[in-house]
Amino acid sequence: MISIPTQNVIQLAAGFLINFVAFNTQGFIEESVINSVSRNGSINKHAGYYSLAIIYALYTLGNLTAAQIVDVLTPKWAMCIGALCYGSFQVGFLFLNSTYLYVTSAVLGFGASILWTGQGSYLSQNCTKETTGRMSALLWAIHECCLIGGGIMIFVVFTLTASHDVIPNFSIKLLYSIFTVLSIMAAIVFSLLREPVYKKEKQSCYKKLMTSTFRLMITKKMWLLAVIFSYAGIEQAFWTGIYPTCVSFTRQLAYNTNALLALNLICVGVGQVSAGLLLGILGGKARKLGRDYLILIATLIHVLAYILCGLNFPSNASLVKTDDFGLLWTPNIYVALANGVMLGFADCCWNTQIMSLLCETYPEKCAQAFAIFKFYESALSCATFIFSSLVSLHWLLATLATFSILALISFFIVEREHTETTPSESVEIENRI
Repeated sequence: MISIPTQNVIQLAAGFLINFVAFNTQGFIEESVINSVSRNGSINKHAGYYSLAIIYALYTLGNLTAAQIVDVLTPKWAMCIGALCYGSFQVGFLFLNSTYLYVTSAVLGFGASILWTGQGSYLSQNCTKETTGRMSALLWAIHECCLIGGGIMIFVVFTLTASHDVIPNFSIKLLYSIFTVLSIMAAIVFSLLREPVYKKEKQSCYKKLMTSTFRLMITKKMWLLAVIFSYAGIEQAFWTGIYPTCVSFTRQLAYNTNALLALNLICVGVGQVSAGLLLGILGGKARKLGRDYLILIATLIHVLAYILCGLNFPSNASLVKTDDFGLLWTPNIYVALANGVMLGFADCCWNTQIMSLLCETYPEKCAQAFAIFKFYESALSCATFIFSSLVSLHWLLATLATFSILALISFFIVEREHTETTPSESVEIENRI
C-alpha cells in the first residue's frame, strides 16, 4: 500500500503536472506566437522576452515575502491561488495586447513565488531525511511529464493546422483556451490536498519569520548556494524560452519548425522524466553515490549540450528568423532533438539534488530556504531573458558554460561541508541520549 506521505507528494505532483502542461508549453511557444501576431503591428515582436522578464522580476521580488504569505495561507491555499494567477495570464492570449500581457505577467510572477514556495514547504512536511531524495525525484518525474503531454498537444495542433512559419490565430486561441482550463483544474487539485504528515506549527511573529529569511540569506553557506541557485535560473531561462526560440527561428532545419518545436518539447520532457525515474528507482544507490557526483554528471551533460548547440545553430538564431548555417555544419534536426533530451536530463538532476539538499540542510527553515532559492533563480532567469535579447547565441552559451563550472565547484564545497558535519551531529545526539 502507498504511504500517506507518498500519496500527498503524488497529488502535489499531479497539480504541478496539470498546471505546467499549460505554462511550460506556452513558454516554449510564447515568443513564436508573439512574433506571428506582431506582423500586423499590434505588439512588439520581442514582447515575449519582455513578458518573461517581467514574470521573473516580480517572481524575484515576491520570493522576499513568499515564506510569510505561505505560512499565513498554508501551502495548499497558496498553491491554489498561485495556479489561478497562471490562468489569468494565459487567458490574455485570447485577445492579445501589450497592456494586459505585461500586467498579467506581473500577476503571474507573484503567483509563481507563492506556488513554488508552497511546493517546497508542502514537500518538506511530507518527507524525512531518508526519503527526501526519493520524494524529490518522484515529484520532479511526474511534474515534468507535462513537457511530453504539452509537446504532443502542440505537435497535433501545428500539424493539423499546417502551421509552418506563422502560427495562425485559430491555433493560438485553441491552445490558450486549453491552457487556461488546465490552470483552473490545477487550482482545484491543490485545493483538495490533505494536511501534510509532518506538519510544522505556524509562526506567531511574521516579523521574525521575515528577519530569519534575510539572516539565512547572508550566511556563508547560503552565499555558496546562491551561485548554484543563480545557475539554475540561467539554465532554466535557456531551456524554457531561448532554446525553443532557436529551434523555431532556424529555417535551415528544413522542416515545419513549429511542429519541430513541439518535438523538442517532447524530447526535453523525455530527458526530465527519464532522469527523475532513474534517480527515484536507484534511490539508496544514488544516495550512496552522492549528490556531488550526480551534479558532476549533470554539469558534463550540460556543457556538452551547450557546445553542440553552438555548433548546430547560427549565432542569430535566438533573435530573428534565420537561414544562416551553424558554426561548423548545417543545422541538423537530430542534433537539435538530442540537445533537448540532454538539457532536460541535466536540469532534472540539478533541481532534484538542490531540493534534496535544502530539505536535509534546512528542515526547520524549509520555506525560507526555498524562497531564497527561487529568489536567486528567478532573478537570474529575468536577467538572462533581458541579456538574450541583446547578445548573440554564442555569447549566451559561453556564459552558461562558465556559470555551470562555478555552480559545480560551489555544490562540491557545500555538499562536502554538509557530509562532514552530519556524522558529528548524529554522534552528539547519541551521546545526549
